[in-house]
Amino acid sequence: MSDFRHLNVDQYDEEALYLADIVPEDPRSPQELAQIAQAKQGSARTRMASGDMVGALQEALHDPPTGSQALEARRMSWSLIFDILSSTRTADILTTVKALSGDERDTLMKYLYRGMELVRTPGEAGSINGAVLLSWHEKLTQVSGTGCIVRVMTDRRVV
Repeated sequence: MSDFRHLNVDQYDEEALYLADIVPEDPRSPQELAQIAQAKQGSARTRMASGDMVGALQEALHDPPTGSQALEARRMSWSLIFDILSSTRTADILTTVKALSGDERDTLMKYLYRGMELVRTPGEAGSINGAVLLSWHEKLTQVSGTGCIVRVMTDRRVV
């Protein structure tokens, strides 16, 4: 009697909309995306060591890996961005956010929400400090306004 519940009725609907139709997958392979993320890590960490947090954050936010196939690259990018956010002094957050372009601010907001999701997930939080994410969110919203939040919430690409 419950066989009808396993039937995908969307397969008969010609106007059904799928995620792949809205957001195409990244054409690069997962290995290539992981290599790009590793190269970014090296470059951004060099900038961090020299004290250029703005440059390191811009490097990390440029061309983020998206899609379901890029799990390793997405994990490495998140780790790098959280290290940059944690290493930036609280007094420098506002000037750092102001130095970013509009697209970089939107991408940073995506990563902040990704971090908040990880904090909320039991067992995955690890060493993520929610206070760091909230202070960055406050300054980013102060500079970019609520439009940044709306753009991130409606964008289907996941970082």
